Amino acid sequence: MRIVAGGLNGLYLEEIHTNSIKDAIWVKAAIAYANGHPKIFDDCWKNGVPLTFYGRYDSSAPVSTNILKTFLDRKSPSFICKLVPDIFHPKVIWWGGYGAYIGSANLTDNGWVGNIEMGVFFSQEDLIANNLETELDDFFEQVDARAHSLTKEIYDEICDLESKEFNAKKSRGNEKATFDKKRIIPRLPPLQQVPPKNSNERRRNAFLKEWRDTLQILRDIADRVSSPSNQPAWLPQDTPKGVQADQFLHAFYYNHVLQGQRATHHELHEKNAKNPEVALKNAISWWKGTPTAPSWEDANIRNSRVVKDKLNIRKIQNLTEDEFLEVCKEVHALTDHCLRVRNSTFGLPANQYTEKAERIRILGHYLWVQRTNNNRNVVDVLKHVLYGGKIEDVPDRIWECISLDEFKIPHLGISSLGEIVGWALPDTYPPRNGRTSKALRALGYKVKIHSE
Repeated sequence: MRIVAGGLNGLYLEEIHTNSIKDAIWVKAAIAYANGHPKIFDDCWKNGVPLTFYGRYDSSAPVSTNILKTFLDRKSPSFICKLVPDIFHPKVIWWGGYGAYIGSANLTDNGWVGNIEMGVFFSQEDLIANNLETELDDFFEQVDARAHSLTKEIYDEICDLESKEFNAKKSRGNEKATFDKKRIIPRLPPLQQVPPKNSNERRRNAFLKEWRDTLQILRDIADRVSSPSNQPAWLPQDTPKGVQADQFLHAFYYNHVLQGQRATHHELHEKNAKNPEVALKNAISWWKGTPTAPSWEDANIRNSRVVKDKLNIRKIQNLTEDEFLEVCKEVHALTDHCLRVRNSTFGLPANQYTEKAERIRILGHYLWVQRTNNNRNVVDVLKHVLYGGKIEDVPDRIWECISLDEFKIPHLGISSLGEIVGWALPDTYPPRNGRTSKALRALGYKVKIHSE
């Protein structure tokens, strides 16, 4: 164990980091404030060391936009930024396999060099001898449970805040109040004052956090696979980025995750969770080299245009039952779900076998005639999800349609809605269904597999 006091004792945090980077397996940093160009970020990226950074989120913009942009631009599952709202104030850096710093220094030039700071560095031997690895693991798990993945919406929000503060410092108090009123990440109160919440609100907040976190993962993958250097030659050039991401994950799932009738995403997750960047790069390289669509992706891309056309904002209001059935046939989550619905739900004899093509038609008709408890039909519900407010609030409306009786249609679940949204709005929301989530898990991502 060593005291790190910078100019007061001659041991600087930067020196410890420089010595650690060649041996570190990964880096986790929980530091409230970060600005400038912290050396730790560039060094981890250049040396291929997976990094997870937890910063603070509030109306003072504790993490500067240039740092946030770096994480968004790199789009890597091994270079992750998460934000913890309001009560987050630690300064901890853990270089996996080397040691950990716990002290007072933020990720700023002054924090690492200029200020009087005080901290302690524990070597790997110190951590093991004092069972501190377990304590650090628990700390980061609890921080992660309260953290929100950086998304473009959050970045834009912070950019807007910084711009307004720069141009109107005198109105700082009002801008803070406006930010706090409309903020994307809800305020996190002090732990000892957390009021009890009803279970529905807790489930809603957990759902929205996970859904938006995974959305950013899909957006990052979409940007990477849609790069000309990563596209297979057979892929139509006008394919939306979100559709490309979905079909890349579709192909990966059916060719690398599904073994016979068994999905091996659990085993692959254990293998790839330590460095999902390597798994993703290998999968993208395989995808780029495919001479033809490996598992019907070309047909899926063509069919996705049918869904987008039928659910266009100008056409959806006049959607006919036949057109809705066409949509159902192209939604993988629905064609999969129709096989699991009991015959009794459709009014069929218990022992009657029905071919898949007929069964999806039956499910489509079933959905068409259903009504919510305030008489909304399936078209009303889809209109609400897709166009019932700001486009950035689509996840909120998905939640409403799976949890509130005034929007809930039986057997139109979260996977189907996530996929329909992706086909209809692929430029903003890459499709997501259960198969998508299994593919992401197999690549090493920590995402939830929703079912319906």
